[in-house]
Amino acid sequence: MRLFFKNISQIFLARASLVIVICILVFPLSIGVSWAETGFSGMFLQGLDKRTATALEMAEPEGVLVRDVAVGGPANMGGVLRGDLIINYAGKEIGTLKELVLVAGKTKPGQKISMAVVRAGKEVQLKLILGKKPHSWRITKGAVLSIPAVGLTLAAMTAEIRKRFNMRWGSTGILVTLIDEKHADQQILERGDLITQVNQKDVWKPKQLLREYNEAKEHGRERILLLIERAGSFHYLLLPVR
Repeated sequence: MRLFFKNISQIFLARASLVIVICILVFPLSIGVSWAETGFSGMFLQGLDKRTATALEMAEPEGVLVRDVAVGGPANMGGVLRGDLIINYAGKEIGTLKELVLVAGKTKPGQKISMAVVRAGKEVQLKLILGKKPHSWRITKGAVLSIPAVGLTLAAMTAEIRKRFNMRWGSTGILVTLIDEKHADQQILERGDLITQVNQKDVWKPKQLLREYNEAKEHGRERILLLIERAGSFHYLLLPVR
């Protein structure tokens, strides 16, 4: 039996002292899931405990909350929204976060799955086509690069860098870690800016930006176009080529 609640908007108002958070990407061996790559959905999830369930007017904690959805990912393309409560995934009823992890761990890239969520008190049926984990999400080795001509030091977005700079879940790109004081007065970028695209191309390694910069210089172009994320907003900026 499914237990729904009256006010779905209370999801992000309810905070419990003990919650489990997991990103559905590749599932670990410790809970009995094989190491083979599983289907990527692009969701950031949170399990329920009794206090959260009570806040949501549920008799028992049942289901898994969607905290965030990766833009352009399978969940996003399939219609999943922040605040949805997952009650069925790939044909299996979901009561806990562990159950969802186990079910999702048996899926494969390219697999079509059904999904049921509770949204605003009503059950909604969805269809997803799972994908592969994008290259921009696979950064495990640190990479740092400086471009002295424009006074920038850039770093790949490893887990350590993400934590140090308190970057939001789902953000991908190249992080501006240092600004040379000699260029500070003329610098359009700021420390902590996340460069997500260069000339409309997604980037996640510093050398990708350097390649575009050098190519522009070789062809006599005076600027390259950057799409950056700063304080939760996106901006286009023109970086001078010197």
